[in-house]
Amino acid sequence: MASAHARDQVHDIEIGARRDGTMLAVRDHIWVDFGAYNSWGIVLPYNTVAHLLGPHRVPNLQVECHGVVTNKTPNAPYRGAGRPEAVFAMDRIVDLLARELGMDPAELRRKNYLAAADLPYEIDLPYRDGNPLVYDSGDFRAGLEAALGAVDYEALRREQAELRARGIHRGIGLSGYVEGTAIGPYEGATVRMDASGRAVVATGAASQGQGQETSFAQVAADVLGIPIEWVTVIGGDTAAIPFGIGTFASRSAVNAGSSIHVASGRVRDKLVAAAAALLEAAPDDVEIADGMASVRGTPASAVPLGRVIQASLPTFARAGAVDADFEATVYHHQPTVTYTSAVHVACVEVDAGTGAVRLLRYLVAHDCGRLINPVIVEGQIHGGVAQGIGGGLLEEMMYDEQGQLLTGTFMDYLVPTAMEVPDIETVHLEYPSPRNPLGVKGIGEGGAISPPAAIANAVEDALAPFGVRVTRAPLGPSRVLELIAEGAARLAGRGGSA
Repeated sequence: MASAHARDQVHDIEIGARRDGTMLAVRDHIWVDFGAYNSWGIVLPYNTVAHLLGPHRVPNLQVECHGVVTNKTPNAPYRGAGRPEAVFAMDRIVDLLARELGMDPAELRRKNYLAAADLPYEIDLPYRDGNPLVYDSGDFRAGLEAALGAVDYEALRREQAELRARGIHRGIGLSGYVEGTAIGPYEGATVRMDASGRAVVATGAASQGQGQETSFAQVAADVLGIPIEWVTVIGGDTAAIPFGIGTFASRSAVNAGSSIHVASGRVRDKLVAAAAALLEAAPDDVEIADGMASVRGTPASAVPLGRVIQASLPTFARAGAVDADFEATVYHHQPTVTYTSAVHVACVEVDAGTGAVRLLRYLVAHDCGRLINPVIVEGQIHGGVAQGIGGGLLEEMMYDEQGQLLTGTFMDYLVPTAMEVPDIETVHLEYPSPRNPLGVKGIGEGGAISPPAAIANAVEDALAPFGVRVTRAPLGPSRVLELIAEGAARLAGRGGSA
């Protein structure tokens, strides 16, 4: 009620294509409701413009955007931050094009999605960080094929036709996006070993509950050669690291993770030098694994890292063999974003009598570069999809004609529960980014970007016999019934059927 709203955009969008489905041009006129004051400048509408074309090859683009000040609560970033709006507009117009051409929506996308051979691919726009908008890596067509294969798209289409003949209205909706993630320019990390061989990792990126401590500990433990349980992660504490930016914009794994990776490598080099002195071996012959240092090929020489560190400390009898400085601080520079992508498939059943929409299946085939922790990645995707389902079916800030908020409680503003969210199927694709040493891409917002578009496409597909045309979300029962009535009137006016 009093913090921020989001998603309030109106698009007047057109697409031009050849009869064979080759896309030629997109033109979009966007109105953004900024609310009573504009606290975020053009970041949100610029995100919308920059992400409009997504995975499609479209050689010509014209966009005009108007920010409108109203008496509503101000507009601010909400998971996806301008991208779900762009994807909704684009995927809706693509499905309408498919219907106009008599093409299957999947085939139209297959024809126009960029493939691995097309990347890196530049869209002639600057990104919001001022750098050229160049997709760095991926294979969007392969993502589409992976999604279609995982849901057995052809079987779903056959089943849909059989059920439609029996009066059961099922629909299949597709949506794809390409997302700029991990905006820089930096995030810092300090990695420090103590006398027992344990590590403390400090970074400016503070966890919001998405498992950063685990992912960051994995990165450090992997490089340092110690068990993950030996790593303690501190986030957002200026007493531990002086400079940092924070956790937002799907940026922490790339920015902070890269700093942790590089800093851990520098500390490992110091451990190797200290172990070489203790073991009287060449540094190139030293191995570190499971918290032990040894001479390659002689496992009996293994000593705990704690002993290596302690042996480097000066005593009354002698100086340390090496400088006992087992610490490194790195501020990884991320000049521009990495581009993650995904294809979402929604399967719905619509009750034409009540307007109720039931999600039967939901699948995501995604690429976020090299996976650090697949379980955490799936958790991010599933949480985002649940949020996106809310935007597609339930969540809406509604006002009356006097500007009074009508949805001010959770009795009026509905959020998705386990009843509305099906099991979410996930397909992992890995196309490492060349823009950071880990090859990772952001994943925090992606799950929320495509659900409104995929659900809208699925509902329209289910209700095709009624001449329904979906132009907005959310799609609650009353709205679906309105669409059915509007479609029936449109068909009656044409004197035919869909």
